[in-house]
Amino acid sequence: MDKRLKIITLAFMIVYTIIIGGHIKQHVSYFVDGFKKGYQAAQSEEKASLSNTGVFFISLKSEEGLLTFPTEMINQADNSPMKTEIGCMVVELSEVRNEMSGKMIVADVFSFLLGLFTVFVMIFLPVQAFRVVRSITKDKIFDCANIRKLRSIGYALLAYYVAGFFLNFFQYRIAAHVVQVDGYMLHLDWGNFVLTILGLVVLIFAEVLKITAQLKEEQELTI
Repeated sequence: MDKRLKIITLAFMIVYTIIIGGHIKQHVSYFVDGFKKGYQAAQSEEKASLSNTGVFFISLKSEEGLLTFPTEMINQADNSPMKTEIGCMVVELSEVRNEMSGKMIVADVFSFLLGLFTVFVMIFLPVQAFRVVRSITKDKIFDCANIRKLRSIGYALLAYYVAGFFLNFFQYRIAAHVVQVDGYMLHLDWGNFVLTILGLVVLIFAEVLKITAQLKEEQELTI
């Protein structure tokens, strides 16, 4: 049973690492690209207007409903017109700060703090995952410290989702005051529920390991 549980645990942690690694790679690429853009703008003539520039990740929903294709574009394959429906968009606006109210500035500050928190979680998660995998390879599956690490991973995943949701919410609230797209309504992105499910699964798995460890300990004492 221990060997089977060890294999399942290792497989689970590998899948978990791949999923989290994909999210980390995506966010790191956003950060790196944003830093490069900011640095280049600071070294160029755009320096004066840099503080007034805003970049928004927005989700869109057609005003007429799903699959109504309100946007017309040119198909580059044969230069023919085609109807499209845009689900998300990244926009850059200038002079955004001058149009913001005090509430929007506060929301922007909270977004920055939440961003710092998500960076911490992105560093914390792979470190904890590596420690759990290392313990498993050393046959320390039922170690109490290992169970605590799994719990911390589960709670961190849930906190990561909550922070991401509020980041999306603040982006949505800010963009709603300064962005309008013809034929679309701005839509609140609820985030990736896979992280929530994964966090709950990790917490359940930790509790299963705890119960199994207790049963194993009782069995050893009985013998």
